[in-house]
Amino acid sequence: MTPIRVAVVDDQRLFASGMQMLVDAQDDMTCVGTAADGAEALLLCDAEQPDVLLLDLRMPVLNGIETLGRLAEQGDDRPRVIALTTIRRDDAVLAALRAGAAAFLTKDALPDVVTATIRDVHEGRPAPTEAEALDLLRAQGTPVETNRRDEVLDALSGREREVFLLVAKGLSNAEIATSVFLSEATVKTHVRSVLQKLGLRNRIQVVLTAHERGLVRA
Repeated sequence: MTPIRVAVVDDQRLFASGMQMLVDAQDDMTCVGTAADGAEALLLCDAEQPDVLLLDLRMPVLNGIETLGRLAEQGDDRPRVIALTTIRRDDAVLAALRAGAAAFLTKDALPDVVTATIRDVHEGRPAPTEAEALDLLRAQGTPVETNRRDEVLDALSGREREVFLLVAKGLSNAEIATSVFLSEATVKTHVRSVLQKLGLRNRIQVVLTAHERGLVRA
């Protein structure tokens, strides 16, 4: 099995070293490097091509949100990003998810949660923090863009709309498969098609898109 290539970006060197040790202790992962700010992170990504990037949101030189913007310019070659934050209910977390982060972790997360999130994000599965993202939406009362409802659903087939809305409610592929009487492999195909048609990076952006347009209730 090819190990998951992970990079860690955090200006707290001790924290970054601890994450590196945690990753390297896993049989299916390897840490390909650490960086102390967003500028260093971009250089590290160019050099090492990590699969998953653990990215602190508040850093000097180039912060996490700005770094996500730069990574977005790389298209499909960019790593899947897990945002790191000290505060769970933080505007920066939602900004990071909107900018393309696949999940977020608080810095006090248990090691098992960290490694499980890395694996889930790498495989495109729902990350543990997907439910917490919904909680953030509820708490912040995200405004509904009612004028943009139709253009989202009009781009999708009937079955894709159904899958889109179930993903937006936080259901896993297995749960969706059971709900709509399809195989899990077929559901995965529909999810990929939804992401491609809507220009979304990951499942969490489906959640955000649906809630911000009032397509499902938070």
